Amino acid sequence: MAYNVLKGIVEGSVDQHADQEIEGIKVFKSTISASVFYDTDAQSPCATVKDVALTKINGATKNSVLVYNGAGEATVNYNLTFSDDTLAAKKIWATNIAGCGEGITNIQPKNISGKIPATSIAHAAGLRDIRGKLQVHAGPGLTLNDDGLNVSYAPESALGFVGGKLTIDPTKAQNIQNGGQNISDADLLLIADVSTGNVKNTSAANLYNGYLKSKIPQASGPLNAIQLKGKSGFDSSVNLTYDAKNNSLVVNGSLSANKAEINNSLVCNGAIYGNIKTVSPEYYEVQDTDYTILCDSTKNVVNVILPPACNYAGRILTIKKINDNKHSLRSRPVKVRVQEGSIDFTDEIELKMNYSSRTIQSDGDNWWVVGHKGT
Repeated sequence: MAYNVLKGIVEGSVDQHADQEIEGIKVFKSTISASVFYDTDAQSPCATVKDVALTKINGATKNSVLVYNGAGEATVNYNLTFSDDTLAAKKIWATNIAGCGEGITNIQPKNISGKIPATSIAHAAGLRDIRGKLQVHAGPGLTLNDDGLNVSYAPESALGFVGGKLTIDPTKAQNIQNGGQNISDADLLLIADVSTGNVKNTSAANLYNGYLKSKIPQASGPLNAIQLKGKSGFDSSVNLTYDAKNNSLVVNGSLSANKAEINNSLVCNGAIYGNIKTVSPEYYEVQDTDYTILCDSTKNVVNVILPPACNYAGRILTIKKINDNKHSLRSRPVKVRVQEGSIDFTDEIELKMNYSSRTIQSDGDNWWVVGHKGT
């Protein structure tokens, strides 16, 4: 490196112009003032203190990240390092962290705030996303209902549940008298042996001769009367009979059940009753008990949100637009919408005219208009 040095006061700056060689060791007892020193090896001016961002670095941990302390000083910390594309720190506090999160592991469920939507969960076959909720996709042999996931078995297959476990239930089997057949001595029956906790078989002859003959009470009531357990022995009612010839159960009264499943045909010789209600809010989500929905759109548009067709195969709904003010023809439209599947190849149908209606039915994938009145 070479410097321009003159004895006495130097006017202006000492720079690279008119360089002169300085040989040997030179000691400057007084301060040398210059606006710039020039590095001839680097072919650039030398940096001065005012041009340097940091004047002091505290610490000497390898791969540590510099933390600025102010006043031209910085500190390195052994707890904050970066090496091989990895930033290492004991604790990170951030308002938001963006990324795929693929490398995040060991997160405890108790440390997750809120619920994770099904759309954010990678699930395999047997599960599906229905409106942000994870739902079991029932396959062969399985069904979904209000009670959850169940085993599907054929009617009269003698299968049932005891204590939540699949077992043989003779009450669900076909009546042996169908087709004129009846029990014979050699026929086998399944018996639950309570002494051993096992299921065993026995012949009809052995069951009768070894136990029933001495225990069975006498039947009561008229011919074909279904026998009921009384205080002692059998009891019956003329209003509850079974016609074996016509394979018919006769109930002269009311039948109460949560669900009735008809495998072939349903014949009704009387009145049919279905639930009917009037709704008027801007958004109405169809309920499980709805059958006929009257939408009063006098004050606002009524949006009827249909349930997923995949959960209600065979269900029928009737939706009708009404006007509470019968003297006014002006009203808002009624819009019937679906989020999964479609309604006749579209996700929305609209009822514009007062007292127009649509009857729709689910095929297990989509909703279809099967009845139409008005526009």
